[in-house]
Order: sequence, then structure tokens, then C-alpha cells
Amino acid sequence: MILAIDSSGKETLLGCEFNGQFHDRMLPDRDHLIDGFRSLLTDIGAAKEEIAAIVIGAGPGSFTGLRVGFAFAHGLARGLDIPVWPVPSFEALAHYLLPNHNTVTVVVGARKERWFVESFGKNAQNRVICAPENLASAIPPESTLCGAGCATLPNEWQGRVAADANAHRPHAETLIQLALARWQHREPLPLGQVLPDYGLEFGAM
Repeated sequence: MILAIDSSGKETLLGCEFNGQFHDRMLPDRDHLIDGFRSLLTDIGAAKEEIAAIVIGAGPGSFTGLRVGFAFAHGLARGLDIPVWPVPSFEALAHYLLPNHNTVTVVVGARKERWFVESFGKNAQNRVICAPENLASAIPPESTLCGAGCATLPNEWQGRVAADANAHRPHAETLIQLALARWQHREPLPLGQVLPDYGLEFGAM
């Protein structure tokens, strides 16, 4: 069993892979993480001792949300003596759409009426913190937009936002697949090195 958590957004993803099936649920906030974890185990008929690894969305996103999610993952991993595999939250969002789109741009709200913007796929671009007047240079032409920040983009960008509501939230299956590809055959990081990415070191446009 592999547990998946992403608490970088307003809602928190809690899910898992168990006996070849993926399960996920969106919790209204990170305060429901412990109760949600117990409920998930009950619903699928599993015990916490069956968890072999924890996949966590590393951010960027909510400072408080990431701290709570990482504290929960670290505590559980220490108690069970299992690894925590971090996956960039933006990469997981983009990979939900990439099979059907050449380029996907993830847009998530930052501070002071700006957005984190990062593109994946054919016309990938590194992450920046972007003001409204710089969106055109930060977003590749013809890319599909996803992420919670899309709802606050100026009207002229709304036609490029993915219509599928599921494209704007994390998914356990995508997180776990990326984590397995990255970490399954590598030595796990010491827990003290598994840290959230708050995104604050990236330059503004």
C-alpha cells in the first residue's frame, strides 16, 4: 500500500494505491487529515502497518498546509519506519493532462495578486512568480492551463483553461505513478531532507 498526500492547496488530497486500485478523496482542509486517514483505512479495509511508502506533494502552495501535511507524513513514516517520496505538486497537476496536450501550464496563486506559473511538456518553461502584465511572456502559446490559480486569471486567459474540473486538483494515481518512476529504485532521502517547497526563492516577473 502506498499513501498519497498533497496539502499544498485549499483542499487536501488523501489517497492511496491498495491491491492494485487507486483511491482518493479531497478533504475540505488539512485539519481533517487525521480523521480522513482513519476513514480511508476503514473504507478500504487496510491497516496502517500495510503502508510501504508515503508520497507527498511537495508544493509550492499554502505555507501552513504544506507544514501540516509534511508533519503528518514525517510522523507516520517515523512510526512505521517507511520512506517519504516527495513529488513536485505542479508536475503532478500537469501530468494529469499531458497525455492529451502538448504543453500544460500550471497556474497557482502567489502573494500580492501574482501567480506561480510553470509549464510542462513540449514547450516547458521554468517556474516564475508572475504579475498580470507578464502573463503573456510566462505562458507558452497554445498551452492548456490548469491549477487553482486559473479561476483568478484575467478574462482573456479563461478560454485556455482546462474545462475538466478534475484537472485543477491533485490525484493520488498521478502522484504515486510519478513517485514510483522517480524513487522506487533509488535510496530514499533521510526524513530530515524531505522538505516542502514553498516557492519563495523563485524570481518575480
